[in-house]
Amino acid sequence: MIAPDALYHDPAAVAPLTPSPWPADLRALALQLVEAAARLTDRLHPVTAAALAEFLRPANSYYSNLIEGHDTHPLDIARALQADYADDPRRRSLQLEARAHVAVHARLPELLAAADHNPYTGAFWCALHAAFYAHLPADFRWARAADGTPLEVLPGTLRATEVRVGQHVAPAAAALPAFLRQLEAGYRPAGEPDRLARVARIAAAHHRLAWVHPFLDGNGRVGRLFSDAAFRAEGLDAGGLWSMSRGLARQQAAYQRALAAADARRYNDYDGRGNLSERALVAFCRFFLEVALDQVTYMSGALAVDGVLARLRGLVQLLVVKRKWRPEAYYVLEAVFLKGSIARREVERLTGLSERTAKALANTLLEAGLLATNPADHLTPYRAAYPVAFAPALFPGLYPAGKEIDMLNQA
Repeated sequence: MIAPDALYHDPAAVAPLTPSPWPADLRALALQLVEAAARLTDRLHPVTAAALAEFLRPANSYYSNLIEGHDTHPLDIARALQADYADDPRRRSLQLEARAHVAVHARLPELLAAADHNPYTGAFWCALHAAFYAHLPADFRWARAADGTPLEVLPGTLRATEVRVGQHVAPAAAALPAFLRQLEAGYRPAGEPDRLARVARIAAAHHRLAWVHPFLDGNGRVGRLFSDAAFRAEGLDAGGLWSMSRGLARQQAAYQRALAAADARRYNDYDGRGNLSERALVAFCRFFLEVALDQVTYMSGALAVDGVLARLRGLVQLLVVKRKWRPEAYYVLEAVFLKGSIARREVERLTGLSERTAKALANTLLEAGLLATNPADHLTPYRAAYPVAFAPALFPGLYPAGKEIDMLNQA
């Protein structure tokens, strides 16, 4: 039971929303992130980048749900995206949850546009929650009160129940609209002309949204989706080529410690002027921006053109040895990676094969998921595509080692 006098009712309790002024090291991290994201954005053909963003969404889903204790195998996520569900009820529910996350992540540009590209609103956070929970299986749409009473989680609806998260008692349910208005006003994009400050405050907003805990369940996933959307709104997501979830999951214990530490009340008169500790908020922002920079750096290395082409060549050579592919497949995969798409007749020119043999080779790559096209239109070009099963061969380290072994065996 949570004592009424333990609850926050005054929205000023969430202050400070940002450090004042921003420390120089946080501004430096924000600048490094801006520069690294710009280099990543300019690296690939837009069609190839879009194909890779689609390829990465299952990984974002895998890691965000893993933080919540739901370990869904990447191959199960890939099957769910093809509506191929397990007979086991628990595995099927995990697949549906993962598919819901992938779908919401794909809709971030649309949801941002509907919010006038301002991710710092209660309406936007509720839209994220509604889009995610509307597609969850029934058994994942329930939470429990402190006394064990089951409570239904209503999509996009603020909680009506008091909650405790670890040692933190979240604000009173009745006061949530006022707290969300406080966040909206404090993080309003038009109110901050300094871009580096806007980038750094994505980290601060991530914590303060978690602190308010507006929903009965799903706050963590909404917070990570919000952060990805906020980086997109600042033009830093490189078209979906990186996400916070992988980095936060790889440092899950540190992430949870940093979140809990930033819940602390102000230590003394030298620790800001709000109810909460400014020093702890700065430490959380530093951790969060370092994780973001690490993920952009990882993806920059993983997507370096020479490296990707070398791994494509190695994959083809392996499957040639196994008598599954022709060696000329490399020239097709190289061309679609560099150009995004190629005309169908281009396969013959690239490989020097006859029309019939070239078509058979293209069909082999289509069946493997490494090419995509519109099968109903024989004039549609072949596009770049990257199936989850080939992730360990093409982008090693994206998933945990044990999962990658399973995926290599499957591929």
